[in-house]
Amino acid sequence: MEKRALIAVLLSLGIWILWFYLFPPQETTPPVTEKSTETVQTEEIQKPEISVVTKLQQASAKKEEVTIDAKYYTAVLSNEDGQCTSFIDKVRNIELIVTKSKFDAKGFFDFPVHFSTGEFLHAKDIQPALWKMQKDQKAVSFSTVAIVQKNPLEISKKFTYNETGQYFVVSYTITNKGRGEFSFPEGGVIFSPSDFLGPSMDFENSYNELHSIYYINDSFEKARKGGGFFSTPEELKRENGVVQWAGIMSRYYLLIMIPQGFAGSGVVYDNREHSGFRTGIMVPVKPLKPGETITHEFKVYVGPKNKDKLLAVDKHIGDAADVSKWIEPIRDFMMWCLLEINKLVGNLGWSLVLFSVITKIMFLPLTQRSTESMKKMQELNPVIQELREKYKDKPDVLNKKIMEVYKKNKVNPMGGCLPLLLQMPFFFALYSALINSVDLWQAPFILWIKDLSLPDTIYRIAGFNINILPIIMTGTTYLQQKMSSGEATQQQKMLMLMPLIFIVIFWNMPSGLVLYWIMQNVLQIGHQMIINKISKK
Repeated sequence: MEKRALIAVLLSLGIWILWFYLFPPQETTPPVTEKSTETVQTEEIQKPEISVVTKLQQASAKKEEVTIDAKYYTAVLSNEDGQCTSFIDKVRNIELIVTKSKFDAKGFFDFPVHFSTGEFLHAKDIQPALWKMQKDQKAVSFSTVAIVQKNPLEISKKFTYNETGQYFVVSYTITNKGRGEFSFPEGGVIFSPSDFLGPSMDFENSYNELHSIYYINDSFEKARKGGGFFSTPEELKRENGVVQWAGIMSRYYLLIMIPQGFAGSGVVYDNREHSGFRTGIMVPVKPLKPGETITHEFKVYVGPKNKDKLLAVDKHIGDAADVSKWIEPIRDFMMWCLLEINKLVGNLGWSLVLFSVITKIMFLPLTQRSTESMKKMQELNPVIQELREKYKDKPDVLNKKIMEVYKKNKVNPMGGCLPLLLQMPFFFALYSALINSVDLWQAPFILWIKDLSLPDTIYRIAGFNINILPIIMTGTTYLQQKMSSGEATQQQKMLMLMPLIFIVIFWNMPSGLVLYWIMQNVLQIGHQMIINKISKK
């Protein structure tokens, strides 16, 4: 019996290890990717100049706006810097442009063009200007003249929207209006979508962190702000390599720019602690002769972390869904079940409870077999104890004799862990759904549980959250283990470790995940009570 208890404890530790394998904590700095023909290099850019743009021409006398009403979104474009000032997910009625937060950021989807890394870092400090606006049925264009190192450059941004798709297209045109050849200060330009992405939420919560994301040298990278463990964060970071797309990731949404017909030569991202999360694509540009023009076009995805929607826009951006290939099909199945049940009950918390019951019924035959195996092991405990006393000085012989007893009585020593193993795929899939699916955002249950996607915090003491469900889960886990174990004192001590480990793991987990685990415990306790009652007759 001690061996089975040890297996249970080791299994819980294994779950913890598997957890960090499937959902590893994000590195502060993306790793360096080395290949035979391409190398990604991360560089710190020391104190870049604030800007090489000295003036933006006021190309219009008044502020103008135009509203684009597509199938999946409603966007408001303004001639003030030619930016998007509102972007609403029509399916869920969620505003994705956040202008007020703890971060020093614009918040608008401004889609600027930067002429230096310094300007990229301090884009919000450039004096805004009213651009000239032109519009037709499916496109809106903005243009102005920028004085770059005393040379006039005409900049045009054209937004072309797709009425039925999840994306739109942004085209940039730069024309040299000067009398002489113009060389770009750093040999190219930087294109970026925004410095922030909604929806508005408590960004102090670790689950709600924003990230810079990009695809460089055939590798998906996700970066969070900060430096190494023993290093001071740099203000701005750059990675050189072939860039297929870049953007921003919030908890539920993505804002991605995808170059059309060309690739970037690197990415830069703002790494300052309280600034925005701007990520830019560096594009090399040759010097422009007088009157010469260059054009770069980007497909832009703004939408939820849905792999099917992403792949419908571009085959290269599927990785941005940020979900394990092992977990994805189970997660999609669970989400479909929860949303279908929710159509009947109207509460995702109760839908989760009913789904727990359904999964318990599905696996009832295997659970029953596992419970019977555990019961047989309890009955064999006196025999095992005799063998331990008899062969206490011969561990090899002891293990052989114990296995002979198990084999003779058709008992699987791992059988007691089977219910836990059966729950694991659903556990990880539900976690992925609660973390990444906007459909579960702000979904309430009952009483103090206001949001299944967050911990059920009822009070905070000196920055420490007091959560109720993990305590209930720990109690039910202990009770379930006690009911299914024997009377051995040593075993009870070992089994106590698993609830203690679980309360640490689950303390700040989404309340929906903890609720699911509690339901599995409660159902298993009920099942065990029935088994015990039948066995007494």
